[in-house]
Amino acid sequence: MKVYAVSGSIVRSNLESIQELAEAFPEDEQNVVITGAGGLNRYQKALEANNGQKDLVGIKATRLHAKTLAVAMDAYPTVPESLESLQEAVATGKDVVMGGLVPGYSTDAVAATVAELLEAEMYIATNVEGIYTADPEENPEAEVLDEITIEELLEKVSGENTPGTYSIVDESAARIIERSGIEARVFHGTPENISENRDEAGTRILAGSGSS
Repeated sequence: MKVYAVSGSIVRSNLESIQELAEAFPEDEQNVVITGAGGLNRYQKALEANNGQKDLVGIKATRLHAKTLAVAMDAYPTVPESLESLQEAVATGKDVVMGGLVPGYSTDAVAATVAELLEAEMYIATNVEGIYTADPEENPEAEVLDEITIEELLEKVSGENTPGTYSIVDESAARIIERSGIEARVFHGTPENISENRDEAGTRILAGSGSS
């Protein structure tokens, strides 16, 4: 079983070819996909509200993307809204697609929690090539890392947790990866990479053996 965190921007950029994205996930094993809000987070940013209320709006957006992809994948027909309903869905053997769960948790953090629960590998399919040595928007000489230790990752992301503006991997997700030694990789979520290059593309996160 594999768990994928798929950014909402990946879903949105593939809407006109959603079937190609849906068919990229391997057929020879069960997949659990968690979708983000992507461009729909503009609704969060437009609000003059507290972060909890903004996150509730974002969660609705993630579930719209999840339902769209679930239909295209012929996955479990209901988008789980809790870990308990996820377990019930996974027990059917069908692929499962879900969105956010609770305020304060990014797509990556939900995916890390799911990977921990299901003892699965985790893939973060996003709109950049991987984890960089520096912010590529500020430093044109930044390079994609082949691998990064969980300690180095935590140094990069510590303290970044604003609704709708999460970094490539946020701190909550990184700490879950750390505590359970989850095998994880961050890569550009093209259909080709998901289908063929998911174990080579992007950046591998070295989490160690974990505690479980």
